[in-house]
Amino acid sequence: MAMRNVFLGVMVAFVSLGVLVTEAMSREVRFRSKYSGSGMSAYPDPNHDGIRAGTGVLGCISTLGRCTAQGVGEAVYTGPATCPNGYPGIGLELIPGTGHGFTRFEKGDLLFSELVSETVCYDPSARMHFKSGTGKYTGGTGRFAGATGEYQFEGTQWVLYLDAEANGFAAQEGRITGIVILSDD
Repeated sequence: MAMRNVFLGVMVAFVSLGVLVTEAMSREVRFRSKYSGSGMSAYPDPNHDGIRAGTGVLGCISTLGRCTAQGVGEAVYTGPATCPNGYPGIGLELIPGTGHGFTRFEKGDLLFSELVSETVCYDPSARMHFKSGTGKYTGGTGRFAGATGEYQFEGTQWVLYLDAEANGFAAQEGRITGIVILSDD
């Protein structure tokens, strides 16, 4: 009887360990971030439509720690639009495959991402961009090696400078929410 209890105890331990190992190998972590920083449109115009590719440099506070982030993408004109502030604007959408970024956390770990969609409404009277979209996590370094997941974002940009050649500079802020799936492989 004692031997059976020991055997049963060992089997329960192995089964429990297997469950713990499986959970440790893949963990879903809710991710929330508030960001602010700059946006610039002074990069080349790869598709020659007059809209330059843009980039952002951000500081952020998140549920995974303080971070900085950088991203790049190119948009196309989609026509007249009504912006969230109720004013007429110019509609823009991300060209699929052009939106990429990374987030660097305090200890140096990087989390890579790709924009899946982004919709922008530019109100020229207020010199503001209203943007929202979705993205996916595509790996990283350190604790984010092999990370996957998805996120949603929304934000506002205030155009501070824009010249006749579409070189621009803006301040921006926004929020990101999503799930990061960490892998301990």
